[in-house]
Amino acid sequence: MGQDDDVATSIAHLVLCGVAGRGISRISGKSFTHPGMHANFLVHGIVGFLHYQSGVFNNDFSGAYALTSSAARYLALPCLMADLYHSNATLRVLHLISGLIPFVMDVTGNGNAHLGNVIIAINIISLCHYSMENNREWGWYTAGAGLFAYFAAPQTGLKVLYPLGLAIMEYCAYRVFHVQFDDLVDSRGRRRPPPKPKAKK
Repeated sequence: MGQDDDVATSIAHLVLCGVAGRGISRISGKSFTHPGMHANFLVHGIVGFLHYQSGVFNNDFSGAYALTSSAARYLALPCLMADLYHSNATLRVLHLISGLIPFVMDVTGNGNAHLGNVIIAINIISLCHYSMENNREWGWYTAGAGLFAYFAAPQTGLKVLYPLGLAIMEYCAYRVFHVQFDDLVDSRGRRRPPPKPKAKK
């Protein structure tokens, strides 16, 4: 049963890779989400596959897996929120710091699971608030997927559910809106008409 679980979990990490790869392909311009969520989940998917197939590869990937797991847990949502609030410098910085603190603590061996859960919950609440104010239904779906991946899936004891939860969150996240900092492209990736020239006085 344990070996079957590892195979299923490896496949789930490959699914995460595929979804994250599509997220990367949809991003253009300056974006925290690109390395913070999409590329992060892609790397975590690759390392997760290798970790759960370490017997086949005759290598121990547990250290790398712990690092990418911590990054996937603490950096993804804050980076997404930093991009959603790209026009508000204060909120953008606060969200980024909220992810960096538990990540650095975890990596240095001083992790606090309770603090990490509180930070994740705050980012999910912030995402719900943003979704309500801006009428973004995919924001609600992303928040629900985050609750499932970070809180519900680990409680089941089924290893396969965590990477699948991350894949669902990733799928929803790149539909919240296409993060774009080009003035000629709107938040959904559609080209805006060029601005009309100002009339001469």
